[in-house]
Amino acid sequence: MKIKSCFLLVIFLTIFAKCSKKNIEIEIIRLSKKVNETSGLELVDGNFLTLNDSGDEPYVYTFDREGKILSKILIKGAQNKDWESLASDENYIYIGDIGNNKGNRKDLKIYLIDFDFKLVDSINFNYKNQSKFKKKKKNRFDAEALISIKDSLMVFSKNREDLTTEVYALTKNPGNYSVEPGNSFNVDALITGGDYNSKLDLLALVGYSYSIKKQYLFLFKKFSHRTSKNLFFKKHVIPITNAQIEAIKIIDNNNFWLSSENEGGGYPKLVKLNLK
Repeated sequence: MKIKSCFLLVIFLTIFAKCSKKNIEIEIIRLSKKVNETSGLELVDGNFLTLNDSGDEPYVYTFDREGKILSKILIKGAQNKDWESLASDENYIYIGDIGNNKGNRKDLKIYLIDFDFKLVDSINFNYKNQSKFKKKKKNRFDAEALISIKDSLMVFSKNREDLTTEVYALTKNPGNYSVEPGNSFNVDALITGGDYNSKLDLLALVGYSYSIKKQYLFLFKKFSHRTSKNLFFKKHVIPITNAQIEAIKIIDNNNFWLSSENEGGGYPKLVKLNLK
């Protein structure tokens, strides 16, 4: 599929690029290199929250819609083993320390943070269907997507073995849990981020192909943790290069915010995507 040419507009050190691919238009906003490995995205009080995955201290960053960093907040008492996702509800911000690239972690957890960015507690979990913890690149137990849905949290796996995503449901109550997959979706991609909007009853996931590095948006309408494995979803190719989309925030049925790591393009990105 041919991608139309893109144009670049530079304004006050913020870079905007607009590209389109059939029914998709994107706008790219340059982010600070302080969030080179942006791996989560949330909106709180009109500003974005993000975090870096492994390699950074336990910081949450806030930035505005022009990409300007507003604050860098240390989450005291937390550790950034491999932070990969953010979610929120009316009570808490949830930080998913769920990255498990080599499949050998035994300390997966989700931190509960209040809106003053104070650590409240944590949810610790393991995969009930995992019996071996030997380092293995192509494993089923890595995850980078976390959503809040009603009284539950859901983790979507980044399954390198067969390019599906398994769905693990967790209570929002702090404690120690062993979880099993409820659903599995044949996305033929590595899932890196997710968001759920209760008003729209819409689940959105992002990911990329394992070999040719295409970026994808997946939309599931009428989603719940009780839906069947045959739930229909739409898969869209995102017209972007030099990127690895890591997180998504739903605006409405046709508009989404995405964030991308610095993946050879020189800077991390905030992306506004419109389904025309």
